[in-house]
Amino acid sequence: MSQPASGPSWLEGLGFAITDQPGGGGASGGGAAPAGPGFSLSSADAWSMLNQARSMYHDILRMGPHATALTKLTPPADEPGSNGYNKLLVGDGQNRGAFGSGADQVKLYRDYIAELVARLEKALGITEASDDQAGVDVKRVSSEGEGKGFA
Repeated sequence: MSQPASGPSWLEGLGFAITDQPGGGGASGGGAAPAGPGFSLSSADAWSMLNQARSMYHDILRMGPHATALTKLTPPADEPGSNGYNKLLVGDGQNRGAFGSGADQVKLYRDYIAELVARLEKALGITEASDDQAGVDVKRVSSEGEGKGFA
């Protein structure tokens, strides 16, 4: 997985359809298979996948600081062998070294899984419910504060 983090989304153009959820499935309309390429899941499979993805996301979040700490190692002695080996591990300003590349990979995996979690939540209607509630709250605040400079 050498796709750059700033490049196109790894799930771009792929919808998620929850096949046994009538009218649900925010990522693709739900209820039927996606119109184009994508994934069709039962709600049980989607929830299982979401729980696994969330667990992996939290594991990778805990990994991040450890991976970054490895990039700050110093050689045990100031001699050519230790300095050369350390340069291969942590880099030298011109190259990231093995640990720098590893830390970059951990960040990339974190971003990939975060996107997968967001897409599954959207397909299951989890984020839409919070968006709908936010809309109701804004309307309530704006009607209460009419003419008073609120919302």
